[in-house]
Amino acid sequence: MSTQLAAEGRSLSTRAKILIGVGGVIVLFGMLIAGFNILLGPPKLVEVVTMTQDATEADRQALKDACGGLPGITVVPDQGNPSPEIQGRFPVRFDLGHATTSQRIALESCINAHGSKVRGFLAEGDN
Repeated sequence: MSTQLAAEGRSLSTRAKILIGVGGVIVLFGMLIAGFNILLGPPKLVEVVTMTQDATEADRQALKDACGGLPGITVVPDQGNPSPEIQGRFPVRFDLGHATTSQRIALESCINAHGSKVRGFLAEGDN
């Protein structure tokens, strides 16, 4: 049927033109909103600190207490099972999304001060 309409040279109805226009505006608006959220949103940067095999929940908490209160640094809360036996196996995460370079350096110095229980650390996310 669409080939017959094209062969006859019929133009689109006013209703069809309005629906296509509204659909185009919705798509464009959605793309603009998504783009602004990506460009203007805060960076998602997290410092992941892996603890040694013999580290306990008390060691993890000591690291969180010592380094999580630094300016520009926040501790990412643990997720999942809150049991210390379970959480003790996972790394400690610090949010660096709003931290300056000097604040990041201070965090790394704080982490290095706990060197006997820290296996390593790296930044994940936007750089």
